[in-house]
This record gives sequence, C-alpha cells and structure tokens, in this order.
Amino acid sequence: MINWILEDGVFGCSMTPLANEIENQGHNIKIVDYTRGITDYQHFFPKTECIIFYGSLYIAQQILSSNLSWTPGIIGTIENYCCTAYYPHLKPWLLNADGYTLPLSELSSAALNLKECKRLFIRPNSPLKPFPGGLYSFEELTDLNSFMKRHYLEDPNILVVVAPEKSIEGEWRAIISQGQILCASQYRQFGKPYYQSGMPEVVQRIAEAVAQQQWQPDPIWVLDLCVSDNLAYVLEINFLSCSALYKCDLNSVIKEASNIAWKKWIERN
Repeated sequence: MINWILEDGVFGCSMTPLANEIENQGHNIKIVDYTRGITDYQHFFPKTECIIFYGSLYIAQQILSSNLSWTPGIIGTIENYCCTAYYPHLKPWLLNADGYTLPLSELSSAALNLKECKRLFIRPNSPLKPFPGGLYSFEELTDLNSFMKRHYLEDPNILVVVAPEKSIEGEWRAIISQGQILCASQYRQFGKPYYQSGMPEVVQRIAEAVAQQQWQPDPIWVLDLCVSDNLAYVLEINFLSCSALYKCDLNSVIKEASNIAWKKWIERN
C-alpha cells in the first residue's frame, strides 16, 4: 500500500478524480488543502513508509531541501530534467535544437545575435523552473535588471535556454514508463488550452522513438511534444510529481507509479 500526498489547487483542475482513483486502487491519501488549513504535509504519514508526493514545484522544492527520508517522495531524479542533461540525448527530436544555453547575465548578448527574430523563446535550464518559459521581445531582453525583477530572480548566473520563436500548432503530453508509452493527452492547440486523450500518429512516432532509446531519466517520466509546421518535435521532459495529467488515463498512471514506488521502497528496506 502506497501513501499518496496530493496538493489541491494546482494545475488548474480538481484533484478529486485523481484522489478517487488512488483510493479505488487501495492506497492511502492525504491532501494539502490551503482553504481548510491542512498544510502540515511532513507529518501526514510515518516517514519510514512508502510516500509519493504529487503537486506544485513549490512544495517539491521544500521536500528536496528538507532532505526528508521519504521513499520515493518526489517521483523524479531532478538533475536528469535539466536541459543540459537531456538535450544531448534528445537532440535529434528537439524543437529547440538550434538554441543556446548560457548564463542569464549573457542573455542580452545572445539576443543581439538573434536580433533578426521578432521574439525569442527563453526558459530556465532547471526543471524546478525559477521563472516560466515564454516568448520575449528583443527589447525585454536587453535590460537584465528589469528581467530579473519581473521574475523575482536573484542569481544572474543561472543557466537559461534561448531559441528563435517557432510556430506551434498543438502540444501533447505522454507518460513514458519502462520504455513504453503509458498514455497521452493533448493539452494545447494554437496556443490555447485544449484537452483530449491520445495523440495523432505523427506525434506518436516521435514519442515511441524517444521512449525506446537507451537513455531514460527515470522508470516513469513525462514527455511533452508538439507539432510545428506539420512536423512533430520534443518540447521538453518533466518529472511526474509536478506534472499535470490532463486527459491521460489516471488508472494506468497511478498503477504504474505506485508499483515503481513500491519496488524502490522494497529495495531500500
């Protein structure tokens, strides 16, 4: 039996369907509920038991920095989700394979090199995302202090990825486990939220190629894909604990994540 900790109020949707599925599979569940003042998540379950957290990056960072002895706690080997870690492995399929990785302090000079682009895509190297990735005009990137203040950043040396703007028609999320596609969901179409289970064949082919390669960040992980100019690409990868599931099959995700967590707990005990 697995102890699940869910954080309510994240991902813009109710946790009720996920909570119901966890209970239906016979696991324990506690929910961080800010509206009811239920926030002492560190004492929801005995620390020696098998615990999975699912929720925001904010609490995930707290768990990681507190060095809690939970197994697994966060489902994800965090360092594997840095762009610098996975870009070399996924380069043949990456949408932003033509981008630069550099310190934030050098952002303005990189913008000068790409001045022919009206806007640039900027994202942090870290999967803990100290600021949200997005499109920025050349003018927004020439003033480093303004950029840092806007995103409450203190370290000018954090690594960022800079790439030319590209048109994106649709975006999909696939859950990968043990080299296979577990399930998938569309979550955006022409820049707007759009939720639908599954993915088209052109996207699935890329997902299968990535899932079957030798390098894997974890036994279960999240692969985001897109279609740009009628071709499919990898957008990014994410760790499961802090990734919305959209219209993915909850039954298969909970079952697989719980099995993987239990095996890891058995190995450590």
